[in-house]
This record gives sequence, C-alpha cells and structure tokens, in this order.
Amino acid sequence: MIKDRIGLIVYVNALKASRQLRRFGNVYFTSKRERYVFLYVDLERHEQVVERITELPFVESVIRSERPFISETYANKKGKIQEEV
Repeated sequence: MIKDRIGLIVYVNALKASRQLRRFGNVYFTSKRERYVFLYVDLERHEQVVERITELPFVESVIRSERPFISETYANKKGKIQEEV
C-alpha cells in the first residue's frame, strides 16, 4: 500500500551534517548553493518529524510543502466544475 507523503524543505548550516536527515525520510534533492535539503516524509507523522528536525543543531528552518492541501479541482471558464468521465 502506498502511503501519503509530504515534502519538507530543510535549510541547514552545513551540508555535511545534512546526511543525518536520511533517517527521517527520503532525501530527494540537496542544493549546495542554497544550502537546503528537500525530503519526503509520511503525512501521518510529519508533525513529529518536523519537531525532531528543528531541534537539530545544524537546522536553520523547516518549511512544509502545501501541495497535499491544495484542491486539484478546477473550474472552467464559465465557473462550473467539470465532471470527470
């Protein structure tokens, strides 16, 4: 069964220490220039993971992705919602 995931953007002081973030989820991307790590964690336990990550000494800030909470149902030009067939 596939679990729902959420993306976290973690800004770090040193990328060398960012390897410790692998134990919290799947590291998807690491930016050397901007010094951040994008990782995916389970949606069910993301609040606990964010609390634990922010306590790490090399972490500056954590930003949660809003993509799972955005509605993907769009209206057409007349304002009516299109029905999926």
